Amino acid sequence: HGTIIMIWVKGCSTNFVFLDRSVNNFLMTGPKAFLTYANSVQVGARMGIHECKHQFAWEKWNCPEKTLQLSTHIGLRSATKETSFLHAISAAGVMYTLTKNCSMGDFENCGCDDSRIGQAGGKGWIWGGCSDNVEFGEKISKHFVDALEGGHDSRAAVNLHNNEAGRLAVKATMRKACKCHGVSGSCSIQTCWMQLADFREVGNYLKMKHQRAMKLELDKKPAKAGNSAVNRGIIAHTLRRIAKTELIYLEDSPNYCVKNQSLGVQGTEGRECTKGDKNFSQKEKKSCRSLCNECGFRVVQKRVEVVSSCNCKFHWCCTVRCEKCMQVVTKYYCARKGRML
Repeated sequence: HGTIIMIWVKGCSTNFVFLDRSVNNFLMTGPKAFLTYANSVQVGARMGIHECKHQFAWEKWNCPEKTLQLSTHIGLRSATKETSFLHAISAAGVMYTLTKNCSMGDFENCGCDDSRIGQAGGKGWIWGGCSDNVEFGEKISKHFVDALEGGHDSRAAVNLHNNEAGRLAVKATMRKACKCHGVSGSCSIQTCWMQLADFREVGNYLKMKHQRAMKLELDKKPAKAGNSAVNRGIIAHTLRRIAKTELIYLEDSPNYCVKNQSLGVQGTEGRECTKGDKNFSQKEKKSCRSLCNECGFRVVQKRVEVVSSCNCKFHWCCTVRCEKCMQVVTKYYCARKGRML
């Protein structure tokens, strides 16, 4: 509740709709067995959008709700560098959550991946434990996410490619965990299993892929046709030369500095930026320059009252009670020259 999650809907060429509605639409026509996974799909998509907001928090495009809608620019869906990340992280979130729920036994007839248990893995270790069942998560994620991409044009092909790149990111970031066995803790043999990394690692991995995403140069006339089967064939041939792990896009990004409602771009006027704290990341430290100065805005400071929890005490048993404290802090915003916030 309160979180806007959007995803492509089959047959919809120019609009995003809420995830809940798109899932319900799919369930009306899809296999009844998928009803079991609907909640996990919704949770996974929300997790993907939350991670998108984290990764782009201090950039000109910051994954805002209104730009989670398809651009209707020239009547076409958007396939920019930013939407490539959005598709990938959403597909990854759905796969990740389904995999987690499966391994935890939340679904009938689905549990740990035990296909290699007992097999030698390497010197001094064998497969054992509870490996996360990514094959299951991948399969169900494809049924949900890819089936909702119903177009037959170049943008549909690009979106499906980026969905797959997102799922491969989940696999690429998995790590091996091991447990020692032996007399007196000698660790003469280990049993090991594969487990999902923290989803933040998946987000970091895909952000790196986004930074070096590849633009596909196609014949402009078929691209503008928007629904050309010939164009789909051209891009299918092109995609064979591109690794499935890489993000791709068709269109240059719009100017995210300037508000453009028709494209769902909010602009950076009024955005908050940060200054001065040595604990900030490089992105945060440079945010005022990036969001304000580079976009032709000035940085203005504003004294703001912030309410936070303070003087927290533990009470037996077992609660923590806090007071509410008022603090005045300085915040920085992007403002048009000659205009106050």
